[in-house]
Amino acid sequence: MRVFLLVLFLLFQPTLQAAEVTPSGVQGEEKKAESNKSWKGEAELGFISTTGNTETRTLNAKLAVEYNIAEWTHQFRTETLRSKDSGVETANRDMALYRLRYQLAHSNYLFGLLRYEKDVFAGYDQRTTEVAGYGHQIYNLEKFKWDVEAGLGARQTDNTDNTESNDGIVRLATGLLWHFTETSSFGQDVFVEKGSNNTSTEATTALKVKINSTLAMKLTYKIKDNSQVPVGLKHTDTETAVTLVYDFIK
Repeated sequence: MRVFLLVLFLLFQPTLQAAEVTPSGVQGEEKKAESNKSWKGEAELGFISTTGNTETRTLNAKLAVEYNIAEWTHQFRTETLRSKDSGVETANRDMALYRLRYQLAHSNYLFGLLRYEKDVFAGYDQRTTEVAGYGHQIYNLEKFKWDVEAGLGARQTDNTDNTESNDGIVRLATGLLWHFTETSSFGQDVFVEKGSNNTSTEATTALKVKINSTLAMKLTYKIKDNSQVPVGLKHTDTETAVTLVYDFIK
């Protein structure tokens, strides 16, 4: 957590310096910042099939919001999965993520990330992760974007077997988005977080097809793996979801 807060402070340094403008330049800076503001988001609701530690069919819900202002990008994402089979709970997972990104020159950027997870069927009551690091945009085209990044952080886990683990982690991640037609896009996001107690890997593949200007259908396949799990649980879970997506853009 200390590493994350320190890097966030360093990230805000350019903003503090930019605020030191002469009175005559304040209005110009405000107008420029206002013109660079934008936000977008999407909400998902649909059917999901899971295999691994949980094998059931249920509904899931997701929300993602992004706000841009000049070089800064704020991202918030949340996911919820609930399922019962014959009155017995078979899936109970929550995830919330906040990500702050500051764009540098030459397609480089700094980022900070906070993530909270709860998934009792994967072996942990709750897990909190704090990461800060550096990223690079390999491609930043209108129809094709590809980023890679690396960071350092910490992770705290409360396991379902009443044990706890706290470790420093190294995070490596990559993400790409390809708009291969006017109405269709393909996305791939992968990250690995390696610590002394556990290595967590997650890969998400998504195909999105627009129905109209605000609605789309999305097919998502996710693989989650933990190198260390309580006895009796599987290391790898998969999720296959078909969802209806509502896009809202300002």
